[in-house]
Amino acid sequence: MKTQYKWAIAASSVLLIGFVSVQQTGALWRDSVESPGGTITAGLLDISAGTAGVKQFNLDGFKLENKGPGDSIQMPLPVINSGNVKMSYLLEDVTLGGATPPPMKLRVATVASEAACTATGDVGTELYDDDMDGAGFGAQLVQPGQMQVLCLRATLGSAAAAAQTTNATFTFAASSVSQ
Repeated sequence: MKTQYKWAIAASSVLLIGFVSVQQTGALWRDSVESPGGTITAGLLDISAGTAGVKQFNLDGFKLENKGPGDSIQMPLPVINSGNVKMSYLLEDVTLGGATPPPMKLRVATVASEAACTATGDVGTELYDDDMDGAGFGAQLVQPGQMQVLCLRATLGSAAAAAQTTNATFTFAASSVSQ
């Protein structure tokens, strides 16, 4: 009889420990938070360069052929928000190609129109002015259906050697901005 009594006490102890354990951890699963709700708005984000709908843009005239150290070229690049949401864009990187590209400087400024990006001179509001390789600037906002004109100037560095060549790849990134 004593053995059955011991088993009954042992079983009730296990059940009691299990019940207490469930009660202590059960609170972790009963948390709740109310949300005030919100609005989800869909839109189209579409960045273009030069002409609406163009995703890759070749700056054909942006060349320093047969030029010497210190020579430069300046030309406009329209950045167009072809979408229907406010856009934030930035110049993420500029990469110079070739085994030993010549030293190059880049100046980027915003101007009111393509005509305002004259062939020479420090025009517009400067966004960047330093080495071309690795260049970038912070976020710029463009409203839907609008454009921002960048004035790009490339200058050949003083240590450029004859016959050095390079191609520059400009990488832009864009994201939508809530209204």
